[in-house]
Amino acid sequence: MKITIARLRSGTNYTGTPLLDIMDSFYELFFEYMNKNNKNDYGVYNFGWNAPNRKKLDDIVDADVIVVPSENEFQWHIKGYRHTNEMQRSNEDVKKIGKYLKNKHLVIFRSDRADNEELFRKKTFKGFSIGRFSILDEMDIKGGIHAMKYHFIREIYKPKRKKWDFIYWGCDKRKNADNKSSNDERHLILKQIKDDAIVRSYLIGNYSPPRLRDEKIQKMRDLIPTLSSGKSTICFNWLDPYATTSRYHESLACGIFPFVWKDYDKKNTIVASKFQRISSVEEFYEKLPEVNERFSEVENHYLTRTLKSKDLYYKQFSKKLNTILHY
Repeated sequence: MKITIARLRSGTNYTGTPLLDIMDSFYELFFEYMNKNNKNDYGVYNFGWNAPNRKKLDDIVDADVIVVPSENEFQWHIKGYRHTNEMQRSNEDVKKIGKYLKNKHLVIFRSDRADNEELFRKKTFKGFSIGRFSILDEMDIKGGIHAMKYHFIREIYKPKRKKWDFIYWGCDKRKNADNKSSNDERHLILKQIKDDAIVRSYLIGNYSPPRLRDEKIQKMRDLIPTLSSGKSTICFNWLDPYATTSRYHESLACGIFPFVWKDYDKKNTIVASKFQRISSVEEFYEKLPEVNERFSEVENHYLTRTLKSKDLYYKQFSKKLNTILHY
């Protein structure tokens, strides 16, 4: 069996130094998988393992399985989100891959619930036939695959004085891939916190309106010093009230108290206490003074109930991937 890992949009060179890409939890585990399953052949497209991004189609043409790491494919279908020329060039490259998918098994490593099968079949590869289709979701790993990032961050983390009462990194999610309202509330919450100016806030990423942003998004490794100076953040659901997000793991690793919005992690798989749950900005303001004394409670719950070793994450990942590949 030949398995080719292919980036559809931006190219990636995974050097083995994590926190440079949103998907590096997947990359780290897939790299280990390749080393321990050498009966397979492996290829790359628009990707490199400590090597320049290799953008040749030969490893697509003769692959049995094409693995696509996908963290925000849906954004490429929102009008105005990307520059027109960038989108046209990227879509042309995607079409080159599409014509070879008829008899392939397409496996999505997914870090955003909006990147679903319908999106890839009806939008990304519209007009092309796809053979088998599978998803290995971040939540297929107990507690979330991005708990790996707690390990990554703590390997280089240094505590800092808290400069910001509230810090947020990422983007708003006002529209879905159909260019309709997603009904996601985070842009309203972030705007209110920024406009109220009751607490010291710092926003990193892409937002509408752009004035909300204090800093452009950077690689996580470069953001850690800034994030570590934040006292609290809010974790929001995206499409699934039972899911968790990378931000929860990242925030605890950076010494940031993670509030959660409404029914985030509805079954409390990683959320430690009712205190973390908020349903209004006013409730956030009320609870903020207590986060210093509450942080250790939440972190200890995470360390004893949620976080596992890298070896255990690999075992879960390997088992799930083998099931998808029908070993």
